[in-house]
Amino acid sequence: MVRDLMVLCSDVRSRGWRAALGEVMRPDAAGSWQILKYLIIGGLSVVVFMISCAVFRLVAVHGWGASYGEQRIFWNMLEIAFGFVPTNAFTYATNRRWVFVAGRHQQRKEFLLFTSAAFLSLVVAEWSAYAFMTHTPIGDFMVKLAVIAICTAVNFTFRKMVVFSR
Repeated sequence: MVRDLMVLCSDVRSRGWRAALGEVMRPDAAGSWQILKYLIIGGLSVVVFMISCAVFRLVAVHGWGASYGEQRIFWNMLEIAFGFVPTNAFTYATNRRWVFVAGRHQQRKEFLLFTSAAFLSLVVAEWSAYAFMTHTPIGDFMVKLAVIAICTAVNFTFRKMVVFSR
């Protein structure tokens, strides 16, 4: 990372910010930039996920009369599953454009592999959320953060090794 940062600084001095950042934003940029971009996009994905969950919770409580107190586990797991759909679409589009080199597979197969990995991490997330909610005193927000951390590790590994491997 230090070497890549030194190269970036040199590029900024010789070619300007726009050209230097253009190199960093390429999907085939150095591995350290790839990880950094993955984490930034992951942070944005967390925002998409949390907003999706909040929208679901509002609809569930105000529209359907859901009681998170009485059926906390059921509604939280449904909320996590609902948040999966928009988050997966956003993450696929941004990872394909800025993080990983696309093109190893046809786009349809690539999306299917990407979504399969995300679905696998969703299953792990749902199991983890259930375990956290039934065996620990952790609140709903902290459960979601723990689930996000687990999914990030599972997804990056699968996407790097299978979906977008060079």
